[in-house]
Amino acid sequence: MAILLYNGDFGTDAWSEALQQQLPDETIYCYPQVPNREDVEFAAVWNLPQGELATYPNLRAILLLGAGGDFLMRETRLPNVPIVRLVDDAVIGDMTQYCLYWVAHYYRNFHEYARQQLEGVWKRIEYPPIDEYRVGILGLGNIGTEIGRALSCTGYQVSAWVQSHREVDQVKLYKGVEEFAPFMAQLDVLINVLPLTSNTHGFLNSERLGLLGTHAKVINISRGAVIDERALKSLLDAGKLGGAVLDVFASEPLPSDHWAWAHPLVQVTPHSSGQTYPRSAVNSLVDNILRIRAGEEPYPLFDPTRGY
Repeated sequence: MAILLYNGDFGTDAWSEALQQQLPDETIYCYPQVPNREDVEFAAVWNLPQGELATYPNLRAILLLGAGGDFLMRETRLPNVPIVRLVDDAVIGDMTQYCLYWVAHYYRNFHEYARQQLEGVWKRIEYPPIDEYRVGILGLGNIGTEIGRALSCTGYQVSAWVQSHREVDQVKLYKGVEEFAPFMAQLDVLINVLPLTSNTHGFLNSERLGLLGTHAKVINISRGAVIDERALKSLLDAGKLGGAVLDVFASEPLPSDHWAWAHPLVQVTPHSSGQTYPRSAVNSLVDNILRIRAGEEPYPLFDPTRGY
């Protein structure tokens, strides 16, 4: 039997080497080089072309090579096998560092100092005590929870909005529809970590983004389509938001004529808030392959009907 490997535009060499080191007796097919589809037992993939997964008759599991699985939501027919999310502490650490950097960037007014430098202005800008700077998180899964804890440990006042009751150390929770507006209104920075699902597509629309104060900044590290980009631009242009850091977009790679490239209040990064490291992430794949072969359930499972 064989493992199918595909990592979109990022290439498969590092993954293939890491898998072969831990499973030296395995046959690895790097898509599209698949000599025999009946051999494929596991599909370790990211952004595989639509419809491809349904063509492997002996598939036992789909192992995701990225933090999300929204590319599966376009499939009209998925194999009836477990889909396993990739959880790698190294990726979570990278995304946490990304958020810590950009929150500090705004908190300490580095965006203003950059403008002052262009004008030759030497002027110190005051900032509040760190425990008065309010950072909110949308999406309190593994990544959002770690980001919240790190920000809290740094000293920021951290809150999150959730739809159901839970307890998270060091993070103040706002719950349910009735507490969404108060949550948004008190923030200096909003970090979006919501997964892209049918319910979150366009979730941060003009009405919801408009609940933020005019000084507030938005950081998006989840998926671009969670934010209505036209609504975001309108609010920025009207002076109703203070700025945005956008790592993800509805269309990627970002088209050269997209408004975000040249907007004075927007920082663009190329879907780089977190990087998957095959040398560490491969452990999750191997563990789950061994679990399945031992008759155990893999973990953590991805639910394509929910999008996470």
